[in-house]
Amino acid sequence: MKNIVLGGMLAGMVLFVWGAVIHLLLPVGKMGMQELPHSTSISYALDLALDEPGLYVFPWMDAGENMSKKALADWEEAYRDGPVGMILYRPQGGEPMSSRLFAVQFATDLAAGLIVALLLSFTRLSFMGRLLFVTAVGLFSWITSSIPWWNWYGFPWEFVVGAGIYQVAGWFLAGLVLAALGPSQRKS
Repeated sequence: MKNIVLGGMLAGMVLFVWGAVIHLLLPVGKMGMQELPHSTSISYALDLALDEPGLYVFPWMDAGENMSKKALADWEEAYRDGPVGMILYRPQGGEPMSSRLFAVQFATDLAAGLIVALLLSFTRLSFMGRLLFVTAVGLFSWITSSIPWWNWYGFPWEFVVGAGIYQVAGWFLAGLVLAALGPSQRKS
């Protein structure tokens, strides 16, 4: 149990440090992102149009039970014609590097590290097997989250690749810690 907690906490710390490195020091954290042209004008228009924070999708499809065939056809035409997009909007600004953001990220990484350490404790793998197991967790998380964003919502492929580097490399590094703390080979 001690190795699970220690390993999980160390793995979480590795994930947190890796996140800082990839987002603050490497260009990977900005892959697929670009500056919004005319951002002042667009921000002004958004302030006029939107009151609440949220993720706004256009064109919008209200897929309720009462959606008519004409409404569906109109949405399909608007989607084909474009533009198509999403806007993550918060009307109020905030501190871009607040301690709350770092605390939430650190707690999330610790929780993830502890979960993977617990899962790993149920295996009977060698060092390399444990390393591959934990790295596969990163690959799994990337495939099940980022690929659908690209497929369904059109996230830029570069963004998705950057997310993959972040997830897979981060879990590989965490896996080095978890694999090193595990037993050489469990006896039956």
